[in-house]
Amino acid sequence: MTATPRLILPLLAAGQAQKHVTHNDALTRLDALVHLVVDSRTQAAPPGTPTELSAYIVPGGGSGAFAGRTDQVALFEDGGWTFLTPRPGWQAWVADEGEHNLWTGTEWRRDSPLSGLGASLWGVNGTADATTRFVVQAQASLFNHAGAGHQVKLNKAAAGETASLLFQDGYSGRAEIGLAGDDDLHLKVSADGSGWAEALVVDRTTGEVALPATPWAGAQNLLINGDLQINQRGFAGGVLAAGAYGFDRWKAGPAGATLSLAGYALTLPTGAIVQPVEPALWGVASFAGLPLTLSVEGLAGGNLSVSIGSVSGVITAGSGRRGVTLTPAAGDTGPLAVSIAPASGAVTLARIKLEFGRRASGWMARPSTIEEALCARYYWRHEAALALDAYQAAGGAAQQAIMLPVRMRAVPSAAFAVTGATNVTAGSEVLTVLSRREVRAGVTAAATGRVQASFGSIAFDAEL
Repeated sequence: MTATPRLILPLLAAGQAQKHVTHNDALTRLDALVHLVVDSRTQAAPPGTPTELSAYIVPGGGSGAFAGRTDQVALFEDGGWTFLTPRPGWQAWVADEGEHNLWTGTEWRRDSPLSGLGASLWGVNGTADATTRFVVQAQASLFNHAGAGHQVKLNKAAAGETASLLFQDGYSGRAEIGLAGDDDLHLKVSADGSGWAEALVVDRTTGEVALPATPWAGAQNLLINGDLQINQRGFAGGVLAAGAYGFDRWKAGPAGATLSLAGYALTLPTGAIVQPVEPALWGVASFAGLPLTLSVEGLAGGNLSVSIGSVSGVITAGSGRRGVTLTPAAGDTGPLAVSIAPASGAVTLARIKLEFGRRASGWMARPSTIEEALCARYYWRHEAALALDAYQAAGGAAQQAIMLPVRMRAVPSAAFAVTGATNVTAGSEVLTVLSRREVRAGVTAAATGRVQASFGSIAFDAEL
């Protein structure tokens, strides 16, 4: 044996001349390896001016004298480099990292994060990498208190970034909870790790909870006939003059509008459509200062310019439900005009919704009877003709009451046409509005005898 089995220290041979050379070489090797300190384990090329204290763990891709010496210990001795192959258990202090490392037999690994900076990678029964710097591979993990409570903190750089807990199945995301893309609390789920459905959102300012994927939990729509399915005026689409109503509760803006409806898809090439909204109808004295979110489904063709009272914004085009949150100004009291118009060019959209809060919830239509009653508060068309048939003395009145289906917003104006009049004094055909709920139809007999008249196209208007 000419060297020791562990540190490869040279041994003296029997009868060897100049024994001091071999002995000094062994002492030099011991001086280097006992309490081994290396300058670095990431420097690929030897330093330009090494000293007798220079020592390195050679990284992959070494060059110059370090070429082909990956993971070996390089010692500068007697003016040249000596390379030692490590044995399992060898230890070294890496000066530029301030970390204690050991050779496992396959890699140099940090023994423990002793420095104030800690380890840049740490794997417990698993391998960490530059992205996932801390890995725990175990059946359970415990973060315990140290005398009182314990907090796990997830910090992000800016509101638009993400700080969340992601739950995976086979490394494919299935659920996520945290601050995802803003500072509200989100809970999302996925069936495949690609498409995500937002199940719950908690507003960071008010604590309001929204359940976007649960239709019955959606907020009340402050717009009436948001899907434009009620059409008492029989509007067939096309041009609406400024201020003229088409589909129930929707009128053209100051410059008029052109629109058409196919199923639920509203196409709006030019102009704005407007709906005045009463705060008292929805239980508030005023909308001023209350965040309101206006949203639509499947906005295509371009962006949508919207306004609520004196404030305005834009809904960007895209699939799904898309919206914008606006807060009416202090002066926005009384009924507010909600307006939508194409930003440029024709747009197509569906199911317009206005709701309290900062989050657009899913669409859920009210029962048709309720929606029709809400429309009838502002406009109601009698669906059939009203026939008056009576025997009356000359100058006598024949009358019949009409009860409106709901109490209208205000005492309405009445429109009608009379056909088939018999024994009726010309000009005596009237609809007398008695209240917000009751109307009386009447005619005056021209002569004693049978009086007949048919009132048609009856409509009552209390629009804002």
